Amino acid sequence: MNNCQPGKEFVFKMPDGRVIGRVKNVSELSTMIKTAPLDAVLFHAKGGHFAPWLNMLGETAVARNLSKLQINDKTLRISLLRVLQKN
Repeated sequence: MNNCQPGKEFVFKMPDGRVIGRVKNVSELSTMIKTAPLDAVLFHAKGGHFAPWLNMLGETAVARNLSKLQINDKTLRISLLRVLQKN
């Protein structure tokens, strides 16, 4: 599992900009996706924020698979976790 460099953490935010957490690897990202408010998960997924950070970590296959996901508000969390846990 690749950890990002200090200062390069993924900052999980609510749509209004409030920071709700920071993650430094795919495992922590999975945990945050499980526990964060759905509005925050949707904000980042719809904004395409996960893939560039995963690419920066060297997790290119994961980033590519996430980019292919169809965003569905009801099943998004499960779909993201399946992709993250598969790789």
